[in-house]
Amino acid sequence: MNTSERIHTINKGVELLLSNNQDIISLVSIGSFSQNSIDQFSDIDLYLFTNNPKKYLDKENHSWINPLGKIISRRVFKDLQEGVDKNKVILEDGLMYDLTIIDIKKIKLISYYLKLKNIGLKLLLPGFLQKSVEGSILKFYDTIKRGYKIHVDKINLKEILERTITFSETITLDKKLDKKIFFQHYNFFWQSCYTASIKLIRKDFYFTILTYDNYIKKELVRMIEWEAALNKKSTDVFYNGLKIYDWSGEEIYHDLYGTLLSDNINNMQNSLIKTAELYQKFSTIVANEYNFSLNKEFENFVIDFIKNVAIPEVLNNKEILSENT
Repeated sequence: MNTSERIHTINKGVELLLSNNQDIISLVSIGSFSQNSIDQFSDIDLYLFTNNPKKYLDKENHSWINPLGKIISRRVFKDLQEGVDKNKVILEDGLMYDLTIIDIKKIKLISYYLKLKNIGLKLLLPGFLQKSVEGSILKFYDTIKRGYKIHVDKINLKEILERTITFSETITLDKKLDKKIFFQHYNFFWQSCYTASIKLIRKDFYFTILTYDNYIKKELVRMIEWEAALNKKSTDVFYNGLKIYDWSGEEIYHDLYGTLLSDNINNMQNSLIKTAELYQKFSTIVANEYNFSLNKEFENFVIDFIKNVAIPEVLNNKEILSENT
């Protein structure tokens, strides 16, 4: 299936999806499909707004989604990062749909909150509710700020989206990096590096890769994001690194190659050193901008431990070496 055929198939499927499900109040596409830039591997990201979310989250009910094509795999789950419910569907022809299901009540609450804010009456809502709604708005903004296309709109969603973007951009531009948040992540990174190195010495390889490497990489990319945001270079930062090449630059992108783990323990320890050194570089820039005092003593302790204790330990352990040759 070439690109034009792929686009035709998707458009036809979306048309049938809407005509067969009248309780879809609005449908919005994001990502490459909304920007007419899909290729043969692109998935189709759709936000489906409905007054009947249970129907679309019923794992046993496939009837509503059949208009898209023959399903060979479907997963229903909650995305904890975005705080939304999703369907991930792969069709027989290889098309992959990422369908986010939004209860229309949630959008109406956002609309109500923005109206109250505009007239200076948001204090009518309890503080916890204000915080919850603002959190939802900012998460939603992180998705639609990269561009979107409205396919059906029965509730004037376009106006709500425009007000959401205006509100979120104001919050984002004015928001300073909180010292407490910075050091929560900073300390987590360095402690995780130290623990990961010890886990490798103890031959807990898979646990290190599945758990600690994930922690460390997310914190490294987060710090690179914070540094990029200082110069407003960060325009497409989401999901802890998706399209990092586009916003971080080629030099940083290739520097990150050296942080990847391998099947050799010694190389894994060296990748931790590379990761730590990159983190040092970007955390220093961010800390200097905000006048934060870094714990250089612990940073050097961790790096020295990996270089002078962890790596010699690995090299001298013939049992470990024999298992990895």
